[in-house]
Amino acid sequence: MPGEFTIRAKGIVREYLPPATFLVELANGHRLFARVPFKHRDKVSDIKSDSKVIVEISPTDFSNGVLVLDKD
Repeated sequence: MPGEFTIRAKGIVREYLPPATFLVELANGHRLFARVPFKHRDKVSDIKSDSKVIVEISPTDFSNGVLVLDKD
């Protein structure tokens, strides 16, 4: 939901799971599924395995997140 508190964390992409979902490992070893927002799906090809990314995570669900992409 807009305006909801989120946690931002840095991670590394470990695996691509179509469509537009990635398995991301955080610095503490925690792994979660991160999706790409629909309006940025054209940038999925830019994200490779071992890419460093920023993930927004809901404080109520640490198993899923959203990739934060630049506004190019």
